Amino acid sequence: MDFNKKAQTATEYMIILAIVIIIALITAAVLGQIPSIGGGARARSSTAFWQSSEIGIVAYSVADDSNNDDLIMKIRNNRKDAITMTDVKMDDISVYSISTVIGPGETRTITNESVGNICNNAGDSFTFEIDITYTDDETGQVFSFTGSGLKLEGKCAN
Repeated sequence: MDFNKKAQTATEYMIILAIVIIIALITAAVLGQIPSIGGGARARSSTAFWQSSEIGIVAYSVADDSNNDDLIMKIRNNRKDAITMTDVKMDDISVYSISTVIGPGETRTITNESVGNICNNAGDSFTFEIDITYTDDETGQVFSFTGSGLKLEGKCAN
């Protein structure tokens, strides 16, 4: 009889341990710690943040080209005043430095057909730190918006 109690205790312990491990794996996947499982959630979070931030990036793509990849980025002014965007950097490399006025709620498309070799193949993932320098046209103050350290993530197009 004593042996049966020990076996039951060990079985209960193993079941509880299995449940804890399953919960830990699910949590890790949701938080993106397992790239093949949770990476999509992190990319969706990045997209949602950048679309709603004060200087929003509402659409973007990097297309795989033979030598220099092509960048297309739609930037929206979510502020209440007009701005003059003067520089857009990806990982500290300037990809757009033309002075462009964007009114409140307006969107401008920027392109760069020679951003370097970012994509080796279509479907590859990319991650960039973004830094947008702009002037508030109402006050004349110059700002640098970096997205609070949240990177822009996506997949390379054809």
